[in-house]
Amino acid sequence: MRYPYEDTIYEIPVPGFQPGDRFRMALLADLHNCAFDEVLRRLDEARPELVLCAGDMINCPRFPRKPAWDNALSFYRELAKRFPVYAVRGNHEERWKDAKDESLREGYEAFCGELSEMKIELLDNRIVKIKACGTALNLAGLSPDRFSYRGVAKGMRMLPKGTAESLLGEKPEGFTVAVSHTPNTIEDLAAWGADLVCSGHIHGGIMRPGHKTGLIGPGLQFLPPYTKGRYQSGKTTLLLSAGLGEHSLPVRIGNPRQIIYADLTEAPHGL
Repeated sequence: MRYPYEDTIYEIPVPGFQPGDRFRMALLADLHNCAFDEVLRRLDEARPELVLCAGDMINCPRFPRKPAWDNALSFYRELAKRFPVYAVRGNHEERWKDAKDESLREGYEAFCGELSEMKIELLDNRIVKIKACGTALNLAGLSPDRFSYRGVAKGMRMLPKGTAESLLGEKPEGFTVAVSHTPNTIEDLAAWGADLVCSGHIHGGIMRPGHKTGLIGPGLQFLPPYTKGRYQSGKTTLLLSAGLGEHSLPVRIGNPRQIIYADLTEAPHGL
């Protein structure tokens, strides 16, 4: 089934930016190996400076199926021709990476090798520095292990305190954008000091009877606390994508596929 798309733009103030400065980042998540031509067309029109991929771009292996990654790999290849791309693992990539079958694990390593050849930066528990409008920024990718996704059917279990620091080290000076597949990292990343967190995983709640309500989360959790859009945890902003594809429950009701654009701009005086 063909579902509609929506493009959502959020302005994020950054200290050090000057009047008129604007640096656009696109946030993509949860492609799940679906078709991608419309996504590329929209990105070509929006012209972001870089693209952040927040995981679950492939479908993980589940016995007896092998992982589905052909569309995702082609998508990454086309993305890398157009934009700088930074990616982290989602729970589907984690399951592939940790598969019991050695040949599956070798397939994951080959997949990552192809991404590296495309010059795609894998930010799995790494921090890189970039320049945006002459201002130094940090891009941090947090990829906790697959056990952090367990128990979501009983409620969204937040990541244990201190996980971000243990995986990323001390938060560096300067404005920091963290990419992590699941929003259950928001409290720990906020305590760590991230200024902006970009996530996916919840698929917008699959069915949305209202603008602010998503009904179902991963693991069939009812009324997850984070579903789609912009949230605040102290001084940290979370941008949560409704995703680009579907997998086990291939349904979207009142819930378009989504591309989020974070436009970094001049901070108000005194911020």
